[in-house]
Amino acid sequence: MSETHKLRKVIGAILNMLFPYASGAVAEPPERVATTELLANDAELAMEMAISLHDAEVRRRQSADTKAALYLAFLAAVIPVIGTLSPTISDSFHNPVLAIDVVLFAIVLVYVLMAGWYAARATAPSVVHSISEADLSDVFSNKDTRAATAIKLIDATRLNYPLNNKKITYVRLTQAHIFRAFLAIMLIVAADWGANVAAVIFKERHQPSGILAEGVCSEVGLPQLSGDSVLRYRIPDVSSTRSCLPLSIGAGVAE
Repeated sequence: MSETHKLRKVIGAILNMLFPYASGAVAEPPERVATTELLANDAELAMEMAISLHDAEVRRRQSADTKAALYLAFLAAVIPVIGTLSPTISDSFHNPVLAIDVVLFAIVLVYVLMAGWYAARATAPSVVHSISEADLSDVFSNKDTRAATAIKLIDATRLNYPLNNKKITYVRLTQAHIFRAFLAIMLIVAADWGANVAAVIFKERHQPSGILAEGVCSEVGLPQLSGDSVLRYRIPDVSSTRSCLPLSIGAGVAE
């Protein structure tokens, strides 16, 4: 295997991890192994098993349709909420935080659009195989009607299996893109919060405090101890300047 082929394989794996996708091709249904002669040995049991398999496949398709419809409704409701993130991106910060937020917000939009696309494809009308009038005619023309009916149900289940797998694949891709959109939104919130905290810490460390730099000043003068050990204040004249007690504590005091 050449280095170029390995590199392409690694890049493809990374892209599939970030943006999972599915091909539009439908797998071929599995081949039928059972025959009418084989099922005729115990036609009653074969009929019960065929009905059970057919009903399970119908429930699987209905479950996928329900989940896809719920995801579509969820995406329609969450799009306005995602739109509220754009003002914080445009007004709050400058480079490089702004660039990170813009990139993450674009990724969120891509994930939401892809999730909606796969959910819509899952809910799209598709082929469903069932027993028709022609099948009933074949069943009643057979000697063992129960075994023939079981064969028809097995055929319908077998043909529906890959179609339902495709529908479920679209539902899982919808889930994967919604989860990745949620992670990208959390990264936006984390980037904004981290930039806010860093800005506050930087401001506190590089801007001196006005009270610590100037000291504590008083218009009535500093207290003085009199002969009777009582602290007294001198009332200054109008032209007198304020009395200040300098402080040497604090990170913002000038040397």
